[in-house]
Amino acid sequence: MGKIKTGAYNPLPVAPIVLVGANVNGKPNYMAAGFVNGVNVKPAILYVSLNKRHYTPKGIIENGTFSLNIPCADYVIETDYCGLVSGRSADKSGIFTTFYGELETAPMIAEFPITCECRYTGQKVEFEMDTVYFGEVIQVHVNSDLLNEEQKIDILKANPIYYSGIENRYRTLGADMGPAWRIGREYTPKQASATQESVESRYRCAIVERPAQPALTIRSRAPLMALARTIGESMAAIAQYAGRQGYIPAGPPFVAYHGFDGREQDVEIGFPFNSGVEGKTSIQVSAIPGGKSAAYHYIGPYDRLPEIRVGLQQWLNTNGYTPVGVIYENYLSDPQRTAPENLETEILVPLLVTDGVAPN
Repeated sequence: MGKIKTGAYNPLPVAPIVLVGANVNGKPNYMAAGFVNGVNVKPAILYVSLNKRHYTPKGIIENGTFSLNIPCADYVIETDYCGLVSGRSADKSGIFTTFYGELETAPMIAEFPITCECRYTGQKVEFEMDTVYFGEVIQVHVNSDLLNEEQKIDILKANPIYYSGIENRYRTLGADMGPAWRIGREYTPKQASATQESVESRYRCAIVERPAQPALTIRSRAPLMALARTIGESMAAIAQYAGRQGYIPAGPPFVAYHGFDGREQDVEIGFPFNSGVEGKTSIQVSAIPGGKSAAYHYIGPYDRLPEIRVGLQQWLNTNGYTPVGVIYENYLSDPQRTAPENLETEILVPLLVTDGVAPN
């Protein structure tokens, strides 16, 4: 199986989602964070990486304490809300039942199955966008019904939430795969041919040639969690503007993916039109490039599209095609009238052409 370059970003399939708690201006505040993990066993030291623009770091510095609260799947909506809304503009102290432990100033969430209170060590690492804060775990608080007969935590009962940045989806724990640091003893070499055959048959593309076409578009940068909302709002704005101007779309809406910096996706959202259209403010006139492209017709939910894009890149690389430019997704179905499993999307990958021929 060939490898492809997809840019520089965090490729970890999933990350634990926590709500970081801190008292800010005398009130408990909670924010969602995915860059969190342990760095030392004894003493137990954790880190959390927060954007410099966030409201919560002020409370960490002022009080020298913070909490990590691990949500269960029942609170996925509240958890996501705490990541969408800043404590500067919304009072989040009443969303949950707050309690305090030994540190007295690290607010924790009673509804969550696992929480811990941390003393800020005073150590931090500054990056361009984020600051990493280190905290010593002073106490962990666990719901009693999570403990098994051996008084160990049954993590399936906690039902924690994980964030898949590659898919931009929240997920929960799956099947038990076996004991860590032990199951590897069962390793035996395996053949990769079956996997390669699966990629070849599953992601086979048609090579098409199409003319360039004018479009009205909005170029945006959005965090993965807000991407679907950004796409929907932009499409609605373009449709309303075109309707007022009497412009009729010449095809389905599309999104062009220009890049991902690890935090935000750079996208161009729009509709194709015939010549003669004019833009206004954020709605610009652009062009869908013509030439040869690999076309793939996908039927299924939108949340699998990132996975499909990776599979297509593998197929193109294996078959000697060189992608150039950006990937376009044309949305052929109305998601408000079509079940997710029946949504149709055409994915176009522009190809490098040498002497008028796309190599294969």
